[in-house]
Amino acid sequence: MSGRRRLTASGRVALAMTLTLTAGVIALSLTSYVAVSRGLQADIDRGLLRETEAFMAAVRSGESEEATAGLVGIARAYLSARTRAESGAHPILLMRLTDGRVISNSDIRLETARGNVALPPAGFSTVTLGPERYRVATAPIVSADGQAAGVFQAGLSTAYVQSVAASLGGSLGIGGAIVVVIGAILSAWAARASLKPLREVSATAQRITQSFLGGRVPYDGPSDEVGVMVESFNEMLDRLEAAFTEQRRFVADASHELRTPLAVVRGNLDLIEHPLTDADTKQEALGAIREETGRLERLVDDLLALARLDRGAQRPFQPLDVATLVEEAAVRGRAIGGPSIVASSAPDLWVEGDPDMLEAALMNLVRNAIGHTPSSGSVTISAKADANDAMVAISVSDTGTGIKAEDLGRIFDRFYRAPGPRDEASGGSGLGLAITRRLLELHHGTIEARNNTGGPGAVFTIRLPRRAEPEPA
Repeated sequence: MSGRRRLTASGRVALAMTLTLTAGVIALSLTSYVAVSRGLQADIDRGLLRETEAFMAAVRSGESEEATAGLVGIARAYLSARTRAESGAHPILLMRLTDGRVISNSDIRLETARGNVALPPAGFSTVTLGPERYRVATAPIVSADGQAAGVFQAGLSTAYVQSVAASLGGSLGIGGAIVVVIGAILSAWAARASLKPLREVSATAQRITQSFLGGRVPYDGPSDEVGVMVESFNEMLDRLEAAFTEQRRFVADASHELRTPLAVVRGNLDLIEHPLTDADTKQEALGAIREETGRLERLVDDLLALARLDRGAQRPFQPLDVATLVEEAAVRGRAIGGPSIVASSAPDLWVEGDPDMLEAALMNLVRNAIGHTPSSGSVTISAKADANDAMVAISVSDTGTGIKAEDLGRIFDRFYRAPGPRDEASGGSGLGLAITRRLLELHHGTIEARNNTGGPGAVFTIRLPRRAEPEPA
């Protein structure tokens, strides 16, 4: 095991959710901070632009013949009035002339050097004076004769903007941290709650053994991905439990079926080996051994047939004429002997399948009917289309002893043999009808059994999907 502890699935989900939330909070905080800061700076720029427009309007309305002298007088008058009108903090307003003179409404130390100086370009800029930063708007001043007389500058401290931005940044940082912490707690809770069914699936899977298949995952949540997964897992356990139950019953039944003939063979061998057994008794014992050996051989053949069918082993299907299947089954049934066999089929009935498999299924029913019908009785094989013409129904009916009502639901189970005269007369392995049902399932067909309503005997009905008559080659 690694020295570092690895995160659980719920821990990884919670971490991913927390990181996503943190990234979202950071992005939102930065966006808010930048938007507010730019909004405040835009307010300052609009205020400075209004100051510039007001000064330019004052200059245009008071221009005189002596451009520069008049301009200086207008500027002094405007700035003086502007200073008296201010209360508290006010913007710095000044005019820089091309000869170096500066006229201002502020008491801060300004450049007063005479001579040709380079005037700053028009537009907005940010400058630092002492400990403070100022946002400055610069506009050119043109005299009445069209000559450049200087520039007008309006500046406003950005201390308020910086204070608001710092306060906003702190608030966003604290609020974001609180949101992330709460989100992390909720993410951990949500991850554990959402993955709880998965932990229960894991715990249930660990408890499942061949001897304990009854455990299921309790779930009462929504039918989301987790709900579907839990439902599928429980259904898989249902199928698994049914399969193991069927396997155990199959093994028990097979062991029982094999034990009886083996016991008979062993007993007769002991009888043959006994020194006091006469020749006639030995012959009878040998006959019994042959009979039980044949029974064992049929049982093993049936078990192998079921194993092949359970694997789905089959050859490609082909079109089959139902009338031919019925007539061949009747011919083979008559060769067995016993009751009379009557066969009939509606014309133009075709199915698709493996001829050997369908013949085996039909012959199992015919042999079963012959075995349970006295020689004075009859067996009828008939075929017709169902009412909707989508299926073909093939029926094998007899005039024998019939089937008890309590046995009708189990006669297709493996190794099930109903007690009474029908079973004693058959001598079968109890697998014939189970094989028949499996053969029909491979052909997407069904089989059902019932007793004759108008007389003695039973009726077995096969239903197979009907297909159109194939085109001639």
